[in-house]
Amino acid sequence: MEKSNSSEAHHVRTVSYWTQRRKIRAAVDEFFSNAEIPNDADVSAPQETEPISECLLSVHADEMSMTCENNNGDSHIQSPVFASTSDDSECEIDDFVPHEPDTVSDKEECLANSLVDWVSKFNIPQNAATALLHILRPLHPSLPSDARTLMHTPRNFSINQIPGGGEYVHFGIRNGIEKLHNSGHIGNMDTLELQFGIDGVALFKSSNTSLWPILCLVKNITSKPFVVGVFCGNSKPGSIVGFLSDFVEEVNALLADDLEFAETRFKITVHSFVCDTPARAMLKNVKGPTGYFGCDKCETEGEWHGKLTFLDTNAQSRTDVRFDELANEEHHLGPSALQSLPIGMVSQFPLDYMHLVCLGVMRRLLLCWLKGPLSTRLCARKIQQLSEKLMIIAAFVPREFARKPRSVSEILRWKATELRQFLLYTGPVVLLRILPESLYKHFLMMSVGISLLANPKLCSVYYDYANGLLRTFVNNAAALYGHDMMVYNVHAMIHLADDVKRFGCLDNFSAFPFENSLRSVKKMIRKPNCILQQIASRLSEQMKCQSLTSNVDGCFGKKQHDMGPVPHGFVHARQYNALQTKVYYLSSSSGDNCVANEEGRPCLIRNILFCESNFVLVVEYFGVVKDFFDCPLPSSTVAVFHVSHLAGEYQTLHVDQVSHKFVAMPCEQDSFVLVPLLHIE
Repeated sequence: MEKSNSSEAHHVRTVSYWTQRRKIRAAVDEFFSNAEIPNDADVSAPQETEPISECLLSVHADEMSMTCENNNGDSHIQSPVFASTSDDSECEIDDFVPHEPDTVSDKEECLANSLVDWVSKFNIPQNAATALLHILRPLHPSLPSDARTLMHTPRNFSINQIPGGGEYVHFGIRNGIEKLHNSGHIGNMDTLELQFGIDGVALFKSSNTSLWPILCLVKNITSKPFVVGVFCGNSKPGSIVGFLSDFVEEVNALLADDLEFAETRFKITVHSFVCDTPARAMLKNVKGPTGYFGCDKCETEGEWHGKLTFLDTNAQSRTDVRFDELANEEHHLGPSALQSLPIGMVSQFPLDYMHLVCLGVMRRLLLCWLKGPLSTRLCARKIQQLSEKLMIIAAFVPREFARKPRSVSEILRWKATELRQFLLYTGPVVLLRILPESLYKHFLMMSVGISLLANPKLCSVYYDYANGLLRTFVNNAAALYGHDMMVYNVHAMIHLADDVKRFGCLDNFSAFPFENSLRSVKKMIRKPNCILQQIASRLSEQMKCQSLTSNVDGCFGKKQHDMGPVPHGFVHARQYNALQTKVYYLSSSSGDNCVANEEGRPCLIRNILFCESNFVLVVEYFGVVKDFFDCPLPSSTVAVFHVSHLAGEYQTLHVDQVSHKFVAMPCEQDSFVLVPLLHIE
């Protein structure tokens, strides 16, 4: 008996794929032949189909276990439907449900298009998508059996070898703009302002392999950056001319001739180049921040005080003309590969405050307070209190923030968005009575100065005042923290206001959107070989997608209820707990319930009503509203308030009358500090 069972088991395991396929088709045909379904009725799956589903899953379980592998090489069965996504990002299933088609062929085509969008949007591995196609094909024979056929993955790519080592593939600026045009993002425009971001990103911890993508962002429309070209090698590009030759050639061609799509012509202009300091020095072929003449905005000479420092804040400014003439020989290493472009090599290379201020100065200050010299280091009790305050505030952080505050013990792991959050929002609140008064006022100078330059409504009016604050901050940094503090990042803050005067608020030329795109490019890589081929395949597949990524066209309510309060005259209105607007997520729950009316007066949302095709907020205003600080200027100037004691009566506020949203952080004695929300992450 044991022998017989063993042979039967062996026989089952060796059944061929085509035998299994015939059994599945026979089971499906038998089921539909026995089912009585009217011709005009919609086909829906009754409960009797469950055995067939089990049959399909059992037949393909072995195949899925062989094809679906995790990053460690361990085989496992994993349904691609449950691909990991962030809890904060709300996936609308309707994005993948097409309009109800009329014919069977239309339904099959819509299903295929929906699968293409789904695979691309959630970055589903090809082996997982192929396994899903094997499950669906018995019910939808028109579907291909391989994900590469479904996604129209190209077979060949033009990859160039770069002198000095590495490879480069050029996708083109025109192709990226064409996709934006076809998806309806551009609209009726005559001129497109292009901003380019170039930076390196390490791929693996166990090797030196790195990517240097060239990204492009169209500044005068709402869109994400697209990939122009990618370099891959074991170090940065050995030949900058070889790396940028295709890019420079295409930019010159676009600037000389208008771009035309479907009888629509666009004039192309270069807005700016956004890079961190080492990448900017590499592109311009000048000395970096560790050189004595490393400042790319002024001709100051550094001094050695245990490290290279820049103490002079009144040196002669660099100009485009002097740069083209290579006037300051100590600054230049030779001609730049970008000098053939009609751009300003100084004026159109603004300083990126993400790397300069957030990852540079803000992190350096925090490390001085936590681990620096005894003259500036906080005691263990103060550090613990600082972390506890941040943990309390975490429960009140709005949904627009990608990360919540965490303990300063993890300061070395803080991301740029966390450091920006501390600089502009939480820092002035949690550092009160933690830092010595002199250090706290010094920090407020930087916080207020950067807040003014980051505020789109205030930067054009107060950039001179903000420039004075930042210069005072830099000049006093040496007296408070010593000469070691006067490194390039601290010195370069005196030039930020000049870039704001030319380009607008700081976020108009920050690297935050490019960093998000770099992360997306990195996720396209699933194995350590054929890296550029993988990126080219994923980008080509995305070009086939039909789903659009765009802003919300209007407002829509969420979480309907009937708990009130409802003012007189709105008895029959629908009530919601949350409201998604074009810009903000508003709610009656803490963290997302504090807004300002058109006059800037802060209030709390108590209910959200929908009446006569309009959304109305039921709000309660604060009884006590005062300044949170008076130095370096009254905090109400930058819409920062210290509030307490609600008025006790409800009023209505139309959603279009909301001027901005607040970050409401608890302070001592049942009061709150309100800081206007400037960033949508």
